[in-house]
Amino acid sequence: MDLAKLRLARSLYYQCFGELFVFSFSKQRLAFLNDCLKMMKETSFDENLINSFDILIENSKTKLNLFFDEYENLFLSLKNSIPITFSYIEEGFENSRALICVREILIKSKIRRNEKFFKESEDHIGFCFFLMSEFLKQEEDILAKELFEKVINQSIDEFIILILENEEAKLYKEVAYILSAFIEFERSCFGLGKNIRNTTKKVQNDLSRSEFLRREVNKKRRLGEKS
Repeated sequence: MDLAKLRLARSLYYQCFGELFVFSFSKQRLAFLNDCLKMMKETSFDENLINSFDILIENSKTKLNLFFDEYENLFLSLKNSIPITFSYIEEGFENSRALICVREILIKSKIRRNEKFFKESEDHIGFCFFLMSEFLKQEEDILAKELFEKVINQSIDEFIILILENEEAKLYKEVAYILSAFIEFERSCFGLGKNIRNTTKKVQNDLSRSEFLRREVNKKRRLGEKS
């Protein structure tokens, strides 16, 4: 296995997820999404994700506005929007443990948030993905593991489930499938297990969130095998 290429591939995944989960008025927003998805597909570590990549690639080529509209419906709507900071997902309110943790990690690095271009807090999911991408590029493995272990791994599964169970999610449901598989891959890279939360939140049919995610991923895998 070429570790240098693996590092670049992982960095690319984080960069693309960062683009997909950050809002921007820039005309260049998602301009390179199609190329990025094609490269991600070429380095895919799970054949069951190919269908998800194909759906996203096709729409990013001709219907990029669908990504913008869906992002707004999922994350910016005034009613039932999905929280997009690790603080809120983890504790139910902003500016909590996760934000402090990201800031402490940033102090150890040479990277700083450019407030002119990025208005959200440092624990914003998109910002954390971009940060992981940069840490991998700069071979800051200790900081990358700390950010993943202390922040991302704590509540990323819950974020993914919030997307999967949202009726407005179409393209972002495919993104969530890819993200879920990638997070499992990252756990193996860092030698970490899935975070077990003390509180058990229920979703459909009285299932725990972790069981719901497991069944959704397995269902996607079975559909991929049939196709």
